[in-house]
Amino acid sequence: MNLRERLHRQPPPTPRDSRRPALPADWPLAVRAGVEAVAFGWGAVVLPTLTLYLVDSSRDAAAALTLGGVLRTGTGIWSLGFGGAMGTPDGDYGTLSLPLLGLTLLQAWLTRASVRRARISGPAAGAIAVLAAALTAQLITVATHPVDSRTWTAVIGVTVLNAIVIAGYLQRSGRGWAALSAWRELRPRWIGLASRIAGELALVLVGLAAVVALLGLIVGAGRVSRLHDALAGGSLAATAGLVALQLGWLPTWMVWALSWLAGPGFVVGAGSVFSPTRVLAGAVPALPLLGGLPTAAIGAGGGGLPFVIAVAAGVVAWRHRAVLRELPLRQAAATTATVTALVALGVLLVCLAASGQIGPGRMAEVGPRSGYVAAIVALMVLVGVGLVAVLPHPRTRALTFRGVEATTAATGAVAGRVREHLKARSDKR
Repeated sequence: MNLRERLHRQPPPTPRDSRRPALPADWPLAVRAGVEAVAFGWGAVVLPTLTLYLVDSSRDAAAALTLGGVLRTGTGIWSLGFGGAMGTPDGDYGTLSLPLLGLTLLQAWLTRASVRRARISGPAAGAIAVLAAALTAQLITVATHPVDSRTWTAVIGVTVLNAIVIAGYLQRSGRGWAALSAWRELRPRWIGLASRIAGELALVLVGLAAVVALLGLIVGAGRVSRLHDALAGGSLAATAGLVALQLGWLPTWMVWALSWLAGPGFVVGAGSVFSPTRVLAGAVPALPLLGGLPTAAIGAGGGGLPFVIAVAAGVVAWRHRAVLRELPLRQAAATTATVTALVALGVLLVCLAASGQIGPGRMAEVGPRSGYVAAIVALMVLVGVGLVAVLPHPRTRALTFRGVEATTAATGAVAGRVREHLKARSDKR
């Protein structure tokens, strides 16, 4: 019997165990899962930073004394994935707080891989894993906190992210909360359908955002290349560092692409706007990824781009048309409203997560126009899903047919009274 099997094997209960709660048998595995998830995520940023430093620096004692500064810089970059910030508004370079959503996704994947490998037994072990992750993040920020930076928010961000991922894993694996599992089994049919449609539509929106983001980079490939060459200067280490940094910002760029497709667009500096119908640009940092920013509006056709989202919503709903038509009309309408609310809330959250600062002055305002984007996406989803779920519904057709019949009958009655009235007047004459 290996260590994992011994830890997962619960000892028989004793009277003493019944008097006070005990730690789950697999708590060492839970601690390991929480620690390694955060440590690997931090190491994925700090180790390349340290490697690039060693490649580009001289091997003397003076350089060795700055290794602590390299670690602090790596921690500052790591914190950008979880709500952190580097620098201060009063500094020469301002504040850098534009989230590296690529690091956020990497941390989510590492956490899920760790808890799957540990096979934690339930909510108690999951809580221990989350606590271990929080303490590890706290230790990292205390030991390598950069000067004039905000890294304490990374502790909160890492803790919340780990809690969400671990709770989701436990619930899906059947080792979560029994009450939530029972509710899932007993929930109304339309709620489950709404969650499925919303999940599928979210994946479709990710695909649309990826296509728009890729097209932007292809169109601006020349500018991207020139900016990259100017910053890298032909250095292989600098090239690798620039590529890695921009991979971290690639999901952020995709959120901007979705906001552009929705119509309201995004800003890169106060007073600027990048949307299909209007482009007001200004000076931006020389980051190669920003070479893919639109340089001009696409004309009158840009106003129709948001309807791509409506079409996508309609296509996703069409896949579930048989189930939608089996539901009562009220539940079909509730499904439409729920899908709209879930998708709009998700879009609002990711837009807020893709906003921040990338410098002083006007660069303190960067990111999607979150409220407008969420509102337009909600409207498009409501139209797309509603056209499939509500309008063709058998009850809607029946009500429409009754309405037409009633209108026809009322019109005929009015016409008959008018004819009788005209006939009576002609008889009097």
